[in-house]
Amino acid sequence: MPSGYEGYLEAIEDDLRRAALPFRSESLSQLSEMIAYHHGWLDDRAARGKRVRPLLTVLSCQACGGDWRKALPAASAVELIHNFSLVHDDIEDHSDTRRGRPTLWTRTGVPQALNTGDALFALARLSLYRLHDQQLPPETVLSIQQNLDQACLALTQGQYLDMAFETRENVQPAEYIEMVEGKTAALLTAATSMGARVALAAPPRVERLADFGRHLGLAFQMQDDILGIWGDSSVTGKPSGDDLLCHKKTLPTLLGLERSAEFRTLWAREYADPSRLPAMRRELESCGALQATQADAARHTDLALSALAEANPAEPAGSLLQTLSRQMLGRQR
Repeated sequence: MPSGYEGYLEAIEDDLRRAALPFRSESLSQLSEMIAYHHGWLDDRAARGKRVRPLLTVLSCQACGGDWRKALPAASAVELIHNFSLVHDDIEDHSDTRRGRPTLWTRTGVPQALNTGDALFALARLSLYRLHDQQLPPETVLSIQQNLDQACLALTQGQYLDMAFETRENVQPAEYIEMVEGKTAALLTAATSMGARVALAAPPRVERLADFGRHLGLAFQMQDDILGIWGDSSVTGKPSGDDLLCHKKTLPTLLGLERSAEFRTLWAREYADPSRLPAMRRELESCGALQATQADAARHTDLALSALAEANPAEPAGSLLQTLSRQMLGRQR
């Protein structure tokens, strides 16, 4: 994370710990430990992630002229929902590792990992109640709670579609966009719009910040799809081309299936053979699937930054949001 974010991140981490670890009973110490492990508070600082979503929340609040510290309960709520989804996703995807270390379910078993994820969901909603302490109008707190609940539903709908696509022979690129709108973009949209609402921004400004988060989420996922096929495994931390070998339906592969008979032939082979990867990548490049995905990611990036500019963000939050966006979309992992 570039300089300029340290004070925000320190406050976010402090508030997130308080929101995620309220248990005082000794009998619940293992639950606290599981939550702390997943968030990277026990051993590996790198396992904490970048806290992008809570950063978007507090910066969106400041961008609308609000005191960003008042948005911390909402920022923690967004991050807790994100981590609730990660705990459950790792189980659903049978993922053994996340951020270079064992996933929670591989350490504790599926039942306790599921329970931990459920606890994070409940703690997220409880965190939003702390907005009442910020002297916000009750109707504003209620609208923020509704905002997060709608995002949670959209997130689970997106996850449903992602898993359903695994067993469907034909998936259209438009259906992929619908899936990403839920699985990735919904929570980023909630992060930015909730921050704006804490600042009591006017509805048009809230809408522009929501548009910023939505297009940012779409571009972010498209960039992730590209890295899943062409990324450097020493940087991304996962086997290069793994998305191809696992038959993961991402935007480049869907475009390849739509455009290239040769790619369809390579894709149809069931066994995971790494020797096929160079040919599959070449075919995706020659049929324009890579270039089309890059163009779509660039288009949504431009739309995100345009929506941010239309929100007329206050400084320094406006510049920090722009820098954060470019870092997210230019990442190599």
